[in-house]
Amino acid sequence: MIVRNFSDSDIEASSKITHTVWGDLYANQNDELQKLIYEFTLRYYYLNKNYSFALQDENLCGLIFASLKTDENSVIEEYKNKIATLNDNDKKVTQNLFDYVENAGKEVKKAMNDDDLMMGLFISRKKGGGKILLSKLIETAINNRIKNIYLWTDTTCDYDYYQRHKFILLKEFEYMVNYRKINTLIFKKEI
Repeated sequence: MIVRNFSDSDIEASSKITHTVWGDLYANQNDELQKLIYEFTLRYYYLNKNYSFALQDENLCGLIFASLKTDENSVIEEYKNKIATLNDNDKKVTQNLFDYVENAGKEVKKAMNDDDLMMGLFISRKKGGGKILLSKLIETAINNRIKNIYLWTDTTCDYDYYQRHKFILLKEFEYMVNYRKINTLIFKKEI
């Protein structure tokens, strides 16, 4: 397995990986809406190419995205325009997701300093791949004098992973996502 910088050409393959991880949360939605959701999530968090990495063996099998507090997202308007073309139910589902992602990110940024990173997306489909990706992110952060890595996750994910890797739980709150109550967790790791 090799770790390399993530690129725009990885979005389609990454969308399929994202679907395998989060498929059950949106299983009741049509394929087109699921694709929009997963693609939005990837593009939303792919903010800083210096802190975004892909894990590859024969194929792409993992990714990790992180960004600085000051990095801004340019895809929100593009996706708001796409949402406007959806039926009312699909609009409601995607708007709920957008609100959730934005609110959770704002909660993380409240705790951050300008010289910290926010890990936005972290997925691995290979055993041991997550550790490789996280190590690469930490190494890059140290080389760039980053002090802390923050993230938010929820109870639909393997959030215990972060505690096993010395992330400290800072805050927990509930949010309704796609008609399900989800506990959201904010973690911090000093590096």
